Amino acid sequence: MRAAPVSPNPSPRSGRSPAIRRAALALTGVVALAAVACTASGASPADHTGPGGVTTTAVVTGGALVAAPAPSAPAPEPTTTTSSSTTTTAKPRPLDDGQLAPGEQGPEVALLQLRLAELGYRPGALDGGYGPAVSSAVMAFQKREGLSRDGTAGPEVLARLQAPQGAGPQDASGGPRIEVDLDRQIAFVIVGGGITTINVSTGNGETYHVPDSDRTAVAYTPTGSYRVGLRIDGPEHGKLGVLYRPLYFTGGWAVHGSTSVPAYPASHGCVRTSYADQDWLFDQFPSGSSVVITKGGSAASSATPDGAAGGE
Repeated sequence: MRAAPVSPNPSPRSGRSPAIRRAALALTGVVALAAVACTASGASPADHTGPGGVTTTAVVTGGALVAAPAPSAPAPEPTTTTSSSTTTTAKPRPLDDGQLAPGEQGPEVALLQLRLAELGYRPGALDGGYGPAVSSAVMAFQKREGLSRDGTAGPEVLARLQAPQGAGPQDASGGPRIEVDLDRQIAFVIVGGGITTINVSTGNGETYHVPDSDRTAVAYTPTGSYRVGLRIDGPEHGKLGVLYRPLYFTGGWAVHGSTSVPAYPASHGCVRTSYADQDWLFDQFPSGSSVVITKGGSAASSATPDGAAGGE
C-alpha cells in the first residue's frame, strides 16, 4: 500500500512571474462574472462569510474584478482606490510564485473556493483558508481535468479554472445517484438537480493478506449498477480498517469516509471519500439510492476476481 501524499506547509515566496499574475487576474474575472449578473438583479451571491467571520466580496476596481475583505476583517496592503463605478478599501495580496497552497489564507483563496463551488466542487466554508476541504476539491478538479494531482492550485489549475474541459457524468438525470469513475478516481454526485464532483480512492488491484486468516484477497472495485443497501450511521471497525458511515452497495463493498483519500487507487476495494464528503453523502442517500461504477467509459458489470471481497 502507498501512503497518501502530504502537502508540505507553505513557506514565504516572492517573485511570481507576470504570466502567473495574469492567470490569477483572469481567474478573478471569471469568478466575479456571476457576482456582476446577480448584483444587477439585486442579489449578492459574491459576499460570503465563513465561520471564522471573514467576509470576501467581489468588487470592480479600475475595470478589473478583485476580491477584498470586508472592512471588519484585517486586510493586507490596505489602500483606497476609486473608479467611476465603485470604491474598494483593500486589495488582495499579490501572487508570489504562481500557486496557492495548503495553509495559506487570504482573498485569493476565497476566490478559489468560490470558483470551485460555482463549478460543482466542495471546497468547504468560503472563509479564505486553504484547508483540507479546499485541497480535496482541488484534487477532484485536477483528476477530472486530467492535470497533475497534488491538491495545490498552481498556474495550470488557475488557468484551467477559467475554462474547464473535463467530461462530466455519463448520466446527469434523475438521482440521487453516485457515479464513480475508476479511471479518474472521482465520483459525480447527482442529487437535487445538481452535479457535484468529489475526490475518491478505490481498489488498487494488489493482492493482500486477509487479517486473522491464511487467505489472500484482491483489492478490487467492481463495475456495474447497484443500489445502496445497508447504511451504518457511524464508524464501522473492520479487520482492514475503519469505514466511516458506510453506504454498502454490493456484498462487502461500500462508499465510506476515510482519513486517506489520495491521488491514486489505494483501498482494499471500497470507494473512499473524505469524512466531510461522507457526512454530506450519508444524509442524502437512503437505501435504494443508485450507485454506478464505471471504467473505460462503461458501467457494464465486471467479473469479480477470485478472493475479492471488498473492504476498506
